[in-house]
Amino acid sequence: MEFSVFRQVLIRALGHMQSIVEKRATLPILVNVKIEVSDDLILSATNVDLELVEHVAADITLSGKTTVPVQMLYDIVRKLPDDAEISFKQSGDELVVSSGRAVFHLPTLPAENFPVMAGGNLTTKFKMTTGDLAHLINQTKFAIPTDDVRYHLGGIYFHISDDSGENKLTTVATDAQRMALCAMKAPEKSIGMPSVILPRRVIGELSKLLEDANVDDVIVELSDTKARFTIGAAILTSKLVDAQYPNYRVVIPKGNDKIAVLDRKQFVNAVDLVSVASVDKTKSIQLTFSMNKLVVNASSPDAGTATQELDVEYNGDAAFTINFNVKFLLDVAGQIEGDKFQIEMQESLSPTIMKSTDKNTDALFVLMPMRM
Repeated sequence: MEFSVFRQVLIRALGHMQSIVEKRATLPILVNVKIEVSDDLILSATNVDLELVEHVAADITLSGKTTVPVQMLYDIVRKLPDDAEISFKQSGDELVVSSGRAVFHLPTLPAENFPVMAGGNLTTKFKMTTGDLAHLINQTKFAIPTDDVRYHLGGIYFHISDDSGENKLTTVATDAQRMALCAMKAPEKSIGMPSVILPRRVIGELSKLLEDANVDDVIVELSDTKARFTIGAAILTSKLVDAQYPNYRVVIPKGNDKIAVLDRKQFVNAVDLVSVASVDKTKSIQLTFSMNKLVVNASSPDAGTATQELDVEYNGDAAFTINFNVKFLLDVAGQIEGDKFQIEMQESLSPTIMKSTDKNTDALFVLMPMRM
């Protein structure tokens, strides 16, 4: 095997590969990247549950395949000059990597022992824009639980919903304290797709690929057990969360009649500023709504009290007070698009809806208040 490739072409693909690989894999070969050379350069990485294959343009001299430690190779390429050309040549049990006057001898393991994830019968296949998929993910991924205790909530619920007679491709995530939902018109050929839970890990890797994408469309393939996303020269395949997602619609409250309309930027700035006084374990912040006014308040024994007033539109006749976790509140407010948004409330401990005032909005957020 012998080939050469430019650093700026290789570094992006290796960046994707090294984030897939487990740092403490149970099998030595799982910390390696598979390098296969035929018509072009093909890189593969896997952690058994997740597999990434990416094609890279290279100058091929001799075909072949092997595997080398991905972190070592990535560190070498990362530290080379941006315009470097890198040569690779297999020599016995080593892969010789050279650029300029620098030479590295990397240990290899046979490519035949590298595990390959079977695609299975991916029954659904459709195309959508990379921008639309990135939007669906970015609006909801912040609400995925960071722990592994609630296995059935450990990802984004990716499914078709029937919203007022219109089929919509919908993403939902919740950690039981907050819920994020985003929906848009279902792409052609997506109707009838299986409802799946995309794991937190694949969401992170998929987000990176979409951010780096230089193509307009992504091909989505699904079965009951696996998902595959083809973005240009990269193919990401993942197992799914094997669980039943809860009926999230029962969490969306009906009849929240206390409605406030706020300037989003002013609100975020006020909450962020006042939160300096929220240093106790609860990390709470208090919102008190009255006629055309909002008072944002936080206090703790060690940091004193902080208060800021904002002009708002509020339909309630009497003052209404509600408490939230400040981080969760800022997370949700930070995801809302547009200059203005509305908070729909009912009781001080009832689920609260937050969404943009834009009639074309496709995202909705539910936040649970805190008991004080």
